[in-house]
Amino acid sequence: MPEQITEVPVLARSPLEKKTRMTYLEFLDHQPMTKFLWLLLCGVLLAEILDGMDFQMTAFAMPGIIRGFHINAAQAGAISSAGNIGLMVGATLFSLLCDRVGRKPIFQWVLFCFALGSLLSALAPSYNALLAARFVAGLGIGSELPIGAAILAEYAPLRRRHIFIALVPLVWSIGWIVAAVLSIYMVPVWGWRSLFWAGVIPAIMIIGVRWFLPESVRFLLSKGKTEEAGKIVEELARKAGRTNLELVPPLPVKGQVKLSFVQQLAMLRSLWAPMVVLALVYFCFFIQTWGINAWLPTIFVRQGFTLAKSFSYTLIILCVTPLSHLIAMWLQERMNRKWAMLLLTTVGTVLFVMFGLSFQYKWPIQAIVTVQLLQTLAVQGVITILYTLSAELFPTPVRSLGIGFVQSLGRFGAVLGPFALGLFLTFGTDISHVIYFFAAPLLVAAILAAFVIRFDPRKQTLEQITTEVGAEAGVAAGH
Repeated sequence: MPEQITEVPVLARSPLEKKTRMTYLEFLDHQPMTKFLWLLLCGVLLAEILDGMDFQMTAFAMPGIIRGFHINAAQAGAISSAGNIGLMVGATLFSLLCDRVGRKPIFQWVLFCFALGSLLSALAPSYNALLAARFVAGLGIGSELPIGAAILAEYAPLRRRHIFIALVPLVWSIGWIVAAVLSIYMVPVWGWRSLFWAGVIPAIMIIGVRWFLPESVRFLLSKGKTEEAGKIVEELARKAGRTNLELVPPLPVKGQVKLSFVQQLAMLRSLWAPMVVLALVYFCFFIQTWGINAWLPTIFVRQGFTLAKSFSYTLIILCVTPLSHLIAMWLQERMNRKWAMLLLTTVGTVLFVMFGLSFQYKWPIQAIVTVQLLQTLAVQGVITILYTLSAELFPTPVRSLGIGFVQSLGRFGAVLGPFALGLFLTFGTDISHVIYFFAAPLLVAAILAAFVIRFDPRKQTLEQITTEVGAEAGVAAGH
């Protein structure tokens, strides 16, 4: 690991009360919740809400897009897939730049990218133009998630890290609910393009990021910029009222500065086993949940319900998503993260099969919505645990790249899911059979992850986790 710090008792109630001398990283791990941390948390989470809103708008715009451009279900599925291809590319490209250039500048470009994509979507004169616009928006959406998670992980106090990171997918899902509410009121009056106009709002946030967000201290230390990192930490200590502290840099580690891309890949290669299973879980999660969510309003429309009722049913289902993330957030601190993920996946798979049965045997709409609501409540929390594990697994020089790389591989499922479901519907496949096809892979992936991931990251610093994972992989922590 690029940083080494003086040992601090992890379970100490308040190290700041006992120490007058500490390293920069010790301060970050044990700092109190200050105004800065609240503003940082709220700012990143607001960006995630707008990000999730922009992504989910495609699902609610889909019925209008199909009518407006006179396209079939397979072509409509390609629109969601185009956005997910952008997510896949952006998660890798911008995450790589984030680990080489810095969290702050790339975060600004990401905000600009998905705001631009939303603007182009609102103005799209043709089906092909809309495909290109959703790809551009996807570039920003896909990279904003891992970069936001990396920023929060590197500034979060140790005792609250699992909460900070888990809030990223939670508020992203709140963006889905915002999109649903806007759709109910805006689409019937102003049409589907009005949704994408609302997605231009994130461009305003670039100003706030530019003037308020400091660069990650851990990133600066990994690049050998100790003086710049020290100024940030000293300012944070001053704002926290800890002017009596003597803050010192951590001991430098040979080879930590300016890793080449080849060296970054070598560091990631040492973690290949947990990376593969996390990517597989991401893949199966995306193909199931995003495949269905991209089509959920349209599925209800195809069952004969009005547009307003279809949007309302979808809104009811999506409303439990934040609660699902809260359950997962609570659960992952009370048992090893991998077992929490397996538990939620098992329950979600059973309920997903019941969702298919509800269509096959034509249950009342109340029962159909209830079953999918419960399935959403169980399975959406899986992404919370995935984000937490991903942010904890990778060392600072490759944290954003590692998160982005895992998500990028996993997003093949997000590309395949909506397009495959559209093809099935085009060929007349019953929706219940499609659901059965998507049900099992996520459970299988979670079982594999439970056997491959052997570390328990709870109540450990990022540096301690890296040392443990590095030992398992047979490499030095600072390699």
